[in-house]
Amino acid sequence: MGLKIPKEDDVRVDEGKVRNYLLSESHTVGRFKARFFAAVGFDSSGVPAFIGELRRIAAAGQVSEIMETPFGQKYLIPGDLKGPLGTVPVLTVWFRGHGEERARLVTVRPR
Repeated sequence: MGLKIPKEDDVRVDEGKVRNYLLSESHTVGRFKARFFAAVGFDSSGVPAFIGELRRIAAAGQVSEIMETPFGQKYLIPGDLKGPLGTVPVLTVWFRGHGEERARLVTVRPR
């Protein structure tokens, strides 16, 4: 059994980050990611399902790398994002600050 993220079944995902960045077709940086996620059926109307997939990847996935920072640990977890129109390989990035019990989503990108 590989390394799991701490409290993998209780990670934090900011709905605003998902809606206004990762799935936003108008965000200057996020729009490129939004196109990628739209190809498998995720858009701004599917925020809850997208968050559910990110939580599933965090809970089921294995940490591929841990990076120590002055503020805490960053965890990289690869996984397959399953959307209504297909599946794509992604890399999820999570952060847990010193003294925090739960990790929070930093970003998701194609891999």
